[in-house]
Amino acid sequence: MGICLRLCASMVWLLVCWPAQAEAEEDALRVMAASSLTETFGRAAERFAAETGRPTPVVSFAGSSRVARQLMEGAPADMVAVANPRWMNVLVREGVVVPRTQRDLVQNRLVYVEPVNSPLKASAMSDLGLEPWSKIAIAGPTVPAGQYAREVIDKMGLTASILPNLVIATNVRSTLSLVAQSQVDGGFVYRTDAQAEPRVRVALTLDSSLHSPIRYPVALTHDGVEHRDADAFVSFLLGPGGQEIFQQAGFASPSKSEPVRFRDGPGDSDADLAGAAENVEGPMRLSVWVAVVSLMLSIVPAVGLGWLMARREFWGKSLLSTVLMAPLVLPPVVTGYLLLKAFGRGGMFTPLVEAIGIEVAFTRWGAVVAAAVVGFPLLLILVRQAIESVDIRYPAIAQTLGLSPLHAFMRITFPMALPGIIAGCVLAFARALGEFGATAMIAGDQPGETRTLALAVYALAEVPGGEDAAATLVWISMGLCAVALVAYERLVWRQRRRTMELR
Repeated sequence: MGICLRLCASMVWLLVCWPAQAEAEEDALRVMAASSLTETFGRAAERFAAETGRPTPVVSFAGSSRVARQLMEGAPADMVAVANPRWMNVLVREGVVVPRTQRDLVQNRLVYVEPVNSPLKASAMSDLGLEPWSKIAIAGPTVPAGQYAREVIDKMGLTASILPNLVIATNVRSTLSLVAQSQVDGGFVYRTDAQAEPRVRVALTLDSSLHSPIRYPVALTHDGVEHRDADAFVSFLLGPGGQEIFQQAGFASPSKSEPVRFRDGPGDSDADLAGAAENVEGPMRLSVWVAVVSLMLSIVPAVGLGWLMARREFWGKSLLSTVLMAPLVLPPVVTGYLLLKAFGRGGMFTPLVEAIGIEVAFTRWGAVVAAAVVGFPLLLILVRQAIESVDIRYPAIAQTLGLSPLHAFMRITFPMALPGIIAGCVLAFARALGEFGATAMIAGDQPGETRTLALAVYALAEVPGGEDAAATLVWISMGLCAVALVAYERLVWRQRRRTMELR
């Protein structure tokens, strides 16, 4: 009774109080900012509200490329701050922000960091990436931190030596996290990120002349120009109070020179940054290969466990079923995080895969493991149902005629359940084709190595110029999945018809 009363009270709160609270928050300034501004913008928003008595600005954070893409797709925002003038210029060009409101907010530095507990320490850029076993994390090509790092590597002439060692992260905070967890030997991040993470140490502060100035422009959208708090918040950020918060975090005040303007030149277009020139056949072939290999690794365990769950009662059966079904309900990124902990450096399964001679984390085998784990529950469910649909009397009669339990399964149960088992394989294959979250965590987005269809679509959709290539991959993905689902429905229908005939 008490639980019912509390549930009713919660529903009343949701219906009455929550809409009122949401309506009050509608007056707050909406800000979208680069992920490297997370701590500082949050503190600045709170101090602004405390000093002015106005609503605390609501700030959301993502990689600069993602912020720009969301705004161009219509995401509501009054103010935007990104980590590269290029992205602000794109927003100006697309008519998202008002050009006259653009200001330089702060400046930053690029550093190379290592895990604080690592015995290795780079003393010069030439020390990076020379060991075949080392891994260096870097943000993706659409992320400003990744663009600056690539400029440094290119100007130092180290592309050939470092490229095989790169681990591509989704943004600069993901790069920092990989280094902090000792999953890689080092990575390129902003000085402010390194200062905020005690588990890493700065091995090199890179010469600012090796890359474009790291400037954070801020501007107002057309809605923001009309917002009563917009100008006041910008003035606070550029004033002594706001700049003090940024400087404490390691940022530098903006210079008085004109904002840097980028021009698209050969090899420097938005499409090139997104990798739009990449052959769409590469991700398609890799996705199909990953799906096939993951299915080959899953089918035997799925049939064995499906038979066990369908035909036997034993202690701990419910617990085993819960564990096996967990990837079906867990967020894929959580599954990927657990897999990274299990197969990354220091993971419980790392010695086993090393003994086999396979490296899993940040390789295509990581994508295979992710697809196999995420797709296994679907395969197991259908295999179990297919075996349960076979009358247990048939293999029992076969055993009375002299067949062993294994031979009775192979000659009676398996052929009768085969349409349902194949249907499970088709569904697991289709699920593996669309896997994204777990793959991004354990395998990363390595072009040519782990960039599957889903990762390629995500990368190409990050910037203008990649839409056509992304649309092509979307249609290919939809076509493959449609074929798989039609085959699945056909096989399920055959299994049901066979079951009805036997009855």
